[in-house]
Amino acid sequence: MKLNIPRGIVYHKVINDIIALSTALYKNIDEKSIVNDFEKEFAVYAGRKYSLAFPFARTAIYLALKSQDIPRGSEIIMPPITIKGILDVVLDLGLIPVFVDIDLDTLCFDCNKIEGSITSKTKAILITYLFGIVPDLDRMIDICKKSDIFIIEDFSQCLNGKYNNQKVGSFGDVGVYSASSIKTLDTYGGGLLVCDNENLHNKLNCFQSEFQSPSRLILINKIITDLIRNIATTRIVFHFIVFPLIKLSSRVNPGSAMKHTGERGQEMIKSLPKHWFERYTSFQANLGFKYLSLIQASDETRVKNVANLKSNMSLVKFPKGVLNTTNVYWQLVAFFKDPLTMQKSMHRLGVDTSTTSLEKISSLSGYPYNGDTPNADYLYNKGLFIPAFPGLSSKDLQRISSVVNIAIKKEL
Repeated sequence: MKLNIPRGIVYHKVINDIIALSTALYKNIDEKSIVNDFEKEFAVYAGRKYSLAFPFARTAIYLALKSQDIPRGSEIIMPPITIKGILDVVLDLGLIPVFVDIDLDTLCFDCNKIEGSITSKTKAILITYLFGIVPDLDRMIDICKKSDIFIIEDFSQCLNGKYNNQKVGSFGDVGVYSASSIKTLDTYGGGLLVCDNENLHNKLNCFQSEFQSPSRLILINKIITDLIRNIATTRIVFHFIVFPLIKLSSRVNPGSAMKHTGERGQEMIKSLPKHWFERYTSFQANLGFKYLSLIQASDETRVKNVANLKSNMSLVKFPKGVLNTTNVYWQLVAFFKDPLTMQKSMHRLGVDTSTTSLEKISSLSGYPYNGDTPNADYLYNKGLFIPAFPGLSSKDLQRISSVVNIAIKKEL
């Protein structure tokens, strides 16, 4: 029997979620020494001197910007596609987001457009490596340093990605990783910030020391969310229950199943929630220790799967990347003229697919700042995820290639 193939996975086993849920009910979750040890280990892993753990990546970005005492009304260059919470923290600091369009070969900033967007008010930039692809960092970092711009790298989707054999996250002033659900390092949330500057580290450490005690209930809710997603993407459950429901939903309401993890709220928040400033738990840190050693193997498998799929889908348009990079392909993105029809065609043959559930923050209607970002629009509307995750067999990969090739020939 050929089991239907899900659009993605959770990068740990269901049993890990069950054990985590049972122990989180009673275990001490606020042991600072364990968090400190994990911070040190993650710093080494990321290739930097220091690391600090926060409850969310957006919190880490907020405090990194706050540490620079940037005057209100200053500009920050931002990606047009990311999570909305990052835009919320930028606006809370009184900064003006300047949305710079992406290069479709790297899914990161177009360097020419960065140069054209820098003004005397530009004080910071947030470089985001979407879906595990690495851009031309020599040029990008050089442009920013010439204008004395504070550089934040968001490598949440590109852990272990490299440029000239140097890990991303180690080029800017700070790097930030989101250890949230479905990431390759998933500790039920958390934002890990890395840097080399001792003074900056000490300042951020002071901010961190003022955080509230972590909420056990919030941690348990995150574990339950992972458990549900994990069970739902288990092949047997996905085949007999989840995939039929996805197809039914698509027939009743076309487009309802297009987002990777569902639709997200787009309302502008009035103030930053208190739980964004709670301590990262020792429970999460212990999981971080356990999962760090597993990432490299899963990365290698996924990259091999991507190479296999690309070699067998010559008619499909993928981002090309640049030379001297190690791309980790957290998600394999392909571009199609009519993604909804492509999804329907793939569904008929038992392969699920989706567009990103990140927000195109450059065009949120309830927010005061927008940007003209046609390439980001194209990625957001035309880019579909092709399953390439670890755990796929050679027959699965052959089937995915065949399904996509059949569907794209119809599109052409």
